[in-house]
This record gives sequence, structure tokens and C-alpha cells, in this order.
Amino acid sequence: MKVDKVKKRDRERTKSKILKAVGEVIEQHGTEKVGVNLIARTAGVNKVLIYRYFESVDGLMEQYVRSGEYTSTLSTDYIDNIPELTPEERNKALTSLMHTFTNDLRQRKATRDLLRWEIGTGKSMLSDARNQIATRILSKIGDLPYYNDTSALIAFISAGIYFLTISSDYREKMLDVDLQTDEGWKRIERVVDSIISDVRG
Repeated sequence: MKVDKVKKRDRERTKSKILKAVGEVIEQHGTEKVGVNLIARTAGVNKVLIYRYFESVDGLMEQYVRSGEYTSTLSTDYIDNIPELTPEERNKALTSLMHTFTNDLRQRKATRDLLRWEIGTGKSMLSDARNQIATRILSKIGDLPYYNDTSALIAFISAGIYFLTISSDYREKMLDVDLQTDEGWKRIERVVDSIISDVRG
């Protein structure tokens, strides 16, 4: 029995190393270099283990997304630490979620590369995994008190954040909003705050 527990612990530790290596490969080389050989070398494991635990690169990428390694707002810890909220507290919680989400994307080139890869390859399994986790977050936070379609609102705001953060790798400004400075992003955050706080319907 004890041997089985040790094997399971070793397996989980190895899987965690492999998932961490995915992020390192994306960060250093971009998503186009994600492959079994480079990930195995980066993780310091035999590539056979990647096939054993994840079956394929697609399976590995899907698990990487599900793990929440690429953004703190999609991690299990983040979801578990969301307290039970009153209707009046939900605006603030959603605003905080959007701020954290924006900062994650700005700071993590690997995440932006992953999003570009997803769009370019049309791998819906990654979107599906992200949607499942996002649905769990919204169900814990709850609907806004004066708006009857909170998920559509957050989808709309999230899409804008995705586009602006990805665009910041290629352009300096969107209209007169400077995507390369904190001040420019504070302008965007203030708009997000206003939308979530003032929406009625």
C-alpha cells in the first residue's frame, strides 16, 4: 500500500515538472517550439513519460491549460479561496478578477503566446477547458445584483482584455491609449471598473 502511495506521489511530481516545463518552453521559445523532445529535455524526464501521462502534445497542452499554470485566476487555489459573497460584494470581486486577469496577461508572455497559438490552430479543447474553469469562478462569485447576464458581460470584457494585451506585443497604442505604460492600462482598468459598477439591465 505504501509503495503505491510513493509511486503516485512520484507520478504527480513528474507530471508537475512536465507541466512547468511547458510554460518554460513557451516563455523562452514560443508555442511553435512546443514539442515532446524539448519539453522532456527541459523537464529532465524521458519523453516516454509525456506519452504515458498525457498521450500526446495536444493532451499535454490541454492539461497545461486545465492546471491553471499559465494564469493565477484560473488556478484551483484561486477558485477555492473565493469566499461566499453577498450581492453587494460581487461587483468588487468581479472588478478584482478582471484586474488580476489583465495583470497576468501583461506579465506573462507565455500566456499571450498560448492564446495566439490557440487562435491560430483552432484548438477548441483549450477554450473548452478555460470556459469550464471560468464558469466555476463565476458560479462562486455569483451574478451582479442589477444585471441579468453577468457571464455575457464578463465574456465581452475578457475578449477586450485578450485583444489589447496580445496587441501590446505588436503596437504601442490603441487610439490614444498607450499599451506600453502602466498609465495606459490604468485607463483601461478604470473603464472596466465603471462598466461593472454601473451596468444595469
